[in-house]
Amino acid sequence: MDRGPRAIPLDGDPNGMFWDAENETLYIGDDQNHRILKYRDGEGVSLAVEMPDAPPNSTNLGEVVRMPDGTLVTVRFGFGTAGAVLYARPDGTTGTVPGLPTNRRRIGLTVTEDGRLYNSYFVRNSNVNVGSVALLSLDGTEQEVVGALQKPVGVLAVGDSLFIADQIAGKVYRSPLARPAELTTIATITEPDLLSLGPNGLLLTGTRQGTVVGINPVSGAQSVLASGFQHVRGIAYDAANRRLFIADHDGDESNGTTHFLQIVPVN
Repeated sequence: MDRGPRAIPLDGDPNGMFWDAENETLYIGDDQNHRILKYRDGEGVSLAVEMPDAPPNSTNLGEVVRMPDGTLVTVRFGFGTAGAVLYARPDGTTGTVPGLPTNRRRIGLTVTEDGRLYNSYFVRNSNVNVGSVALLSLDGTEQEVVGALQKPVGVLAVGDSLFIADQIAGKVYRSPLARPAELTTIATITEPDLLSLGPNGLLLTGTRQGTVVGINPVSGAQSVLASGFQHVRGIAYDAANRRLFIADHDGDESNGTTHFLQIVPVN
């Protein structure tokens, strides 16, 4: 078992991450090649699944989650024309959730304890972002439950709450699952990204400044858990081995090609 610190170069651009503790497997959304990669100790990084129906110039995938039945779900950003929700079932079949609006730029995704699926997205109207969080069904429904956001990137279900990171607003909100539209600001942070649950119940998010920030979900107190990276996107936490997996994205948005899976111990 490799606790790091270690930087593993990737042939691809990591974005969303999900640590499957039961199977000791990390799933990585490849924002460059329309596929999900996996990492296992002793095996390194390999292909988990090629996702279907990649449109030209729109291979960008966001968060990855695993449903209770083992189905992997991810979202495609789509740049306003090809937004989608994609899935890969345990038997190897893949598909695109039917009937969803393709103008929604989807990024975040989370599963509640009882198996409900929520995603975050925004649309652009006259160059103005209008963002939402929705209750999602793989049968093809997407019902808005939180509106009036700007660029909701991270969304994370913990217990009876949703946490939402709005990158443009620079806020992390708490939203009760029973009344999702009732938002409370718990933290102000520069350009927060995807959210995950970390050690001691902390919320974790990455920044474009190359840091991993831990946020106390009650007090909102912040601390830097790791730093010195490029752009930190998705983060996953392996509680059994107390290590972070970090999607380290090349900060050169026009020509960047140097991307890493970072493994960092948490003491």
